[in-house]
Amino acid sequence: MNIRAAILFTFFFAGFALSGFAQDTGDDYSDYSYLWEDDDDKKKKKRKKKKGSIKTQADTLQVPTDSLLLDSLNQASLTAADTLLPDTTNIDADSLETDEALAEEPKPKRERVERPPISDFREPMVLPNEDGSINGGMTYTQIDGKDYVGLVLSPEFKFGKVGVGLNVPILYGLDDKSIRTEIFEDGVGVARLIRYVRYGVQKSDPVYVKAGEISGLMLGYGGLINNYTNTTSYEKRKVGIHADFNYDRFIGLELMYSDLNPQSLNLFAARPYIRPLSSFPLKVINTLEVGTSFIIDKDQTDIITSDSTSTTYTFTKSGAKGFGVDMGLTLLSTPFIQIDMFASYSKLNIKSDTLTQLANAFGETDFKTGSGMSVGMNFRMHFIADVFSTDIRIERLNNSDHYIPQFFNATYEINKDARIASLIGTEGKSGIYGSLRGHVMKKVSLGGSLMIPDDISAASPAFVELSADMERLANKFSFHGSYVKGDLDDLGDAFSFDERSLAKMRFIYHMNKFLATGVDYYWLFTPTAEGGYEATKYVMPYFGVSIAL
Repeated sequence: MNIRAAILFTFFFAGFALSGFAQDTGDDYSDYSYLWEDDDDKKKKKRKKKKGSIKTQADTLQVPTDSLLLDSLNQASLTAADTLLPDTTNIDADSLETDEALAEEPKPKRERVERPPISDFREPMVLPNEDGSINGGMTYTQIDGKDYVGLVLSPEFKFGKVGVGLNVPILYGLDDKSIRTEIFEDGVGVARLIRYVRYGVQKSDPVYVKAGEISGLMLGYGGLINNYTNTTSYEKRKVGIHADFNYDRFIGLELMYSDLNPQSLNLFAARPYIRPLSSFPLKVINTLEVGTSFIIDKDQTDIITSDSTSTTYTFTKSGAKGFGVDMGLTLLSTPFIQIDMFASYSKLNIKSDTLTQLANAFGETDFKTGSGMSVGMNFRMHFIADVFSTDIRIERLNNSDHYIPQFFNATYEINKDARIASLIGTEGKSGIYGSLRGHVMKKVSLGGSLMIPDDISAASPAFVELSADMERLANKFSFHGSYVKGDLDDLGDAFSFDERSLAKMRFIYHMNKFLATGVDYYWLFTPTAEGGYEATKYVMPYFGVSIAL
């Protein structure tokens, strides 16, 4: 009994060892697991590429050397192999069927190759807050020497790519005992309550549209329109529209209309542009953008003066026109720095019999508006994973007589006739335009720009612009402000408020998450009875709510 058990025990391990030996010698059928596999498992297993022999526990077992036992074991192994071997014909057929099925499978469709992404330095450094807020409260102010108390609400709502901002002043006159309604009496009326309605972000989304307040607008690379605003009056705010559409980062159209008041054709600008080589794999060449600007202003809108009469502009009756071509490309783009280069040519075309007569009176017997050229570079840098970013722009200007670079800027809407008349004595000068903007952790944003002729004078004036935004700094303070001043013949007057200045400031102290106190300050303009404009100061302290949504 013990001998039989020993023989069986030896036979079992010898057969196990021989099966392992068969695997090492490349026997495809030494693994008998196929006996309990279904047909699908067999086919999947056959598709796998063998990467070498599979070692089993038999590699470490010793085979008995007794010749009688070896003979008997070999005979038994051969018999077992003959009995257990599957029909190789069927297996080959299954493999062939699988290969044919794979060969007949439809090839995947070739995906459309997208154009390489193109970053644009004209895209805002800090994208709009996607949360929104509610600000407002009880206020007191003086307008035209009269005292008013009331409620001012300035909520902002964001829904994905859509943003809505309102400005709702409800002021009660302490002198005349009535609600002030002058803001709604002409033009677009109640629509002035909408500060803006926006969809998308310019140069970041393929579709961008904003209606309402327009500020800091640059068309193309800023040869004719730069730092433009349509909001120069608190009482007579305008509702304009600005849009930028682009298809596949290849072709696009930028539009601007300053005032939707239906009485007249106000300042209108269009700039079609194209990136003709955007499909090229070369990173510098494929960023080339070429655009053409067309501008016209035939503003004859009635301007209601303080004595309830009206007036219109004189020099825009025949149309203040401008034409420009520009181009730009990205020289270098890395996560740390982006360098862009651009150039533009611009020409003004403003014809008016009254303007010509005025020029003749100043000794300009052959007056015609001029042109200008500029070449510039922009450096956008990001530090420490965009914790701190800065944007530096420097531009060299070369102008002919009777031309002012960036003619349609923030001071244009203060008094269009005065702006156009200033072209008469303007001398051809070269100069520099520079701007510097930056943000820290997207909480504090500061910026400013300065246009300086080589020789500053009344005939070659300078221009300065500043802006600042701080949102809940240390959870206590918020500040939003902008300031511009043009027609500077002396930089020492850059920060004195007069008829060449525009300023808007809002300071908020957050008492807690819901309550706040602060003050709004405006230095804007209102029409006068003589048909001109005068600077008006508004100081509006308030106490109310400030809620971040």
